[in-house]
Amino acid sequence: MAPSRHATWFYRRLVLGVVALGLFGLAAGCVRILEPRQSNIRYYSLEGRLSPDSLAPADTSGLRLGLRKVRLADYLDTPTIVTRRGPHEIHFAEFHRWSESLDRAINRAVAARLEGADAVQSAEIVPWVEGATFDYILQLRVLRFEGNGPPPPGPEADDDAPTPTGHAHMAVRWEIVDPATDSVLARGFTQARRDGWPVDDYADLASRLDASLAGLADDIASRLETLTSAP
Repeated sequence: MAPSRHATWFYRRLVLGVVALGLFGLAAGCVRILEPRQSNIRYYSLEGRLSPDSLAPADTSGLRLGLRKVRLADYLDTPTIVTRRGPHEIHFAEFHRWSESLDRAINRAVAARLEGADAVQSAEIVPWVEGATFDYILQLRVLRFEGNGPPPPGPEADDDAPTPTGHAHMAVRWEIVDPATDSVLARGFTQARRDGWPVDDYADLASRLDASLAGLADDIASRLETLTSAP
């Protein structure tokens, strides 16, 4: 006996209702999956802060410097902060990153400090404005810019042991270049080690590395004074 027209209509509506309910549930599940989740990533910057005295109006007779793009060691060319644990083991901190590309952050911090030097009028980082002219060009090659700590503890380590300490390490080769001839006028190497870094405190590490750049800027400024005072 064939089902009545009313029964057929009922079954069709029932099937459509079940299908619609399933699609709604699937869509709701997708929406839940796509909901934004709070990120555990933290970002750190290099400030390049100046002393109050350096914020006075610049001497318009000072040197105009142009900083080329920083050349990073390959393993440092990453947004994550790099640390070493022992002589050969390198860690890339997935949840601790620089707030901008490291080459630009270093250039910006060094330029800010150089502008505080007595002999410097301005320090411009790339990209330079069209037609910009400079008295000297600077090129930085960063070999080390990281935290160094002891090897990670083994499975039998004491959970109540104090936080291990390490050090921040910066090593930079730099050149002062004649913009007219592109010849190197002076070369230097600046290295800094700042002990007492609480391992895995990345804010403290960023602060120590930032402070190391002050010494780099001082070395460059001193060499510039020697160049300009030479007969």
